Amino acid sequence: MESLQIIEQILNEIAEARSVPLSRDGALVNRQEMINLLNELKKKLPEDILQANHLLDNKEAVIEEGRMAGQAVIEQARAEANRLISQTEIVQSATQRAQEILQQVDQELNSMRNETDEYIDARLANFEITLNRTLLAVRRGREKISGNSSFNDLG
Repeated sequence: MESLQIIEQILNEIAEARSVPLSRDGALVNRQEMINLLNELKKKLPEDILQANHLLDNKEAVIEEGRMAGQAVIEQARAEANRLISQTEIVQSATQRAQEILQQVDQELNSMRNETDEYIDARLANFEITLNRTLLAVRRGREKISGNSSFNDLG
């Protein structure tokens, strides 16, 4: 994500900024450069949010594809069962096989759903971390610029 690169650049700029004389935590940063970086970050975050939403949209498509595949398997099982109705023993066998197929489809669908949920959750967790880092970087930058850093209270 480009947002993380911009955040890293902001953090590097702040970390490498010259210290303000007679100030323990104060630093001189190029205001215009910081504004430009933060504006660029502001433009990139919606793109990252759209990517996360796209992943959520794809989750539903994968689940729907699984449902459709399941329906096709069920229809095949029904057709096979109808073909075998002529003999009692074959009917019992077909009924048992149809149940196994339905269970298999349910298991595969649940597995696909769980994998999709885990994937989406991991992507959203990464996105949450990115947003938290961004917020922390912005907060630190604002505190340093305004001279109200919480680190002043500690010293």
